[in-house]
Amino acid sequence: DVSTADQITLMDLLWSDPVDADEEATSLDVVQNVTRDPSGANNITKFGVQRVEKFLKNNQITMILRSHQICSEGLDRFAQGQLITISSCTDYCGKYNNDACFIVVQKKIIVSPKIIKPTQQSK
Repeated sequence: DVSTADQITLMDLLWSDPVDADEEATSLDVVQNVTRDPSGANNITKFGVQRVEKFLKNNQITMILRSHQICSEGLDRFAQGQLITISSCTDYCGKYNNDACFIVVQKKIIVSPKIIKPTQQSK
């Protein structure tokens, strides 16, 4: 039950995702996230490249590393690699057969993804 401005901000930070590849060309700002917000309460959104770039500039940072979203190959890059999403477990809930990933960040923001494949048992 989300009703206050602080609750809306928290929900948005925790659950919003980048737009899908097919939405990216037409939606560069913010759209409703019907996957995570099927009730249509408009509490959870998807954000585009422009929002990522604006956030980075306003906060004087160069990259966003995030998780809490399944990535079939362990990680997804968005906004020319300025936002990276990682999956931290293989074969999520025993039904996605996804790879997992962890990231080693070195000096000068060199990002080295390390992919972990699901075991044969989980397939």
